[in-house]
Amino acid sequence: MSRLSRFLGVLRRNPKKSIFFSGLFVAGANFGKNKYEEKQMMRAFCEEALAYGEITQPLGEKERHITVLLNPAAKEGKGKALYEQYCAPLFHLAGIKVATVRTEHEGQARDLMGVMENTSAVVVAGGDGTLAEVLTGLLRRADHKEAASRLPLGVLPLGKTNCATSAIWGFTGSPEPRHLAEAAMAVIRGIKRPLDVMEITPLQGGEEGAPPKPVFAASKVEWGAFRDARERNDVYWYWSVLKKYMTYVFSSYKDISWDCSADIEYSAPCSGCSRCRGTVKEEHEVEEIPKPPQRWWMAYLPRTKPVITPEEEKKIDYNSIINEECGVVKKTAVSDISDLSVVTKNTPESVDIPNYALALKTGPTNVGSFAFIQEGWRREWNKSNSYDAESIVGEITLTPTGNTKTKEGEDRELNIDSETFEVRPMKIKPRPEAVTVFAPLTPPFAAHVG
Repeated sequence: MSRLSRFLGVLRRNPKKSIFFSGLFVAGANFGKNKYEEKQMMRAFCEEALAYGEITQPLGEKERHITVLLNPAAKEGKGKALYEQYCAPLFHLAGIKVATVRTEHEGQARDLMGVMENTSAVVVAGGDGTLAEVLTGLLRRADHKEAASRLPLGVLPLGKTNCATSAIWGFTGSPEPRHLAEAAMAVIRGIKRPLDVMEITPLQGGEEGAPPKPVFAASKVEWGAFRDARERNDVYWYWSVLKKYMTYVFSSYKDISWDCSADIEYSAPCSGCSRCRGTVKEEHEVEEIPKPPQRWWMAYLPRTKPVITPEEEKKIDYNSIINEECGVVKKTAVSDISDLSVVTKNTPESVDIPNYALALKTGPTNVGSFAFIQEGWRREWNKSNSYDAESIVGEITLTPTGNTKTKEGEDRELNIDSETFEVRPMKIKPRPEAVTVFAPLTPPFAAHVG
């Protein structure tokens, strides 16, 4: 007791020490509280996963098997440890057979999805770039429609950027352990919904005369000065937590994409009509598969529920829908803008646009250094991008008209879901419900907007 009295007396006589130890105590208490809540959360998820694992499977039903495409470089090298701590234990407790493939180079996930077979689902353990590779490999396949329905995707937000996943799970900034566990539990629970993507086709640059291959993305195409500044973020590592702000200061006088001038051709969004989807049913006739012969012992087997395909769930006669605006191309141009983005509804700031549409967003024109720094800091602080103008479009063609070369003569770059590509003329169109993902039936942001 005397030691405690002496310690309190020292704190009273030394206010600086009092403030230091008070702050240290509060930080320690918060850390302990967060760790306790995290432990309780994982306990609850583990108990639920174990309950799924103890369910007896019907006779003849195949064992659940998932393939995890893990990007070990995600989250600055922490992705593998986070996956093993918050996701892998839940899969094993649920009795799911897991095959983990660690990607070793760029494009490997895309190549693997081109030949992926013999699995119940594919789980993407990475960020936007890894997800874009998986989508591109899946939707480039000759049997992409059948493969997309047969291979649902799970998405674990383990990347540096997780734009699409943040829209799915309703978080901003960096994901918390709860979001990782929730994403893993969605796979275990088998909760699925369609995911809208966009198809980006370059209009030039095919190899050896071959037509350019499309790239598929879940969230956005980014081009401009703010994108270039963020790409320099890691260069200023010595600024520690301030590097994301200082990158705009140092980039304000660098050679970046200040001019995103472009000619734009676009059409109005269309949910489906006689012009664009009127002949779909006639081109894809489904043959009736004969039923196998019945045997006496089949009466003792558990009956399985009939599988209803999406075509059987909703049959719409698009031939009776008339939309005079469908396919009508309009032209415009933008000049001297510092920022341009084309986004799907899989972004927290654009969840209210239709799934068959895209949002064209343009930033300020003739922006100065001070305004550039101010806007960059605002975006980092608010964890979202702000734009001067926004248009809802269907298909869109972008043809850059400004200088697409740096001072060194190299091609300027843009981002497609955090992956770097050269600035080229391109055609972008929405692909609604192109794939199936494990996710809540109603996106949290969408529920909030509505």
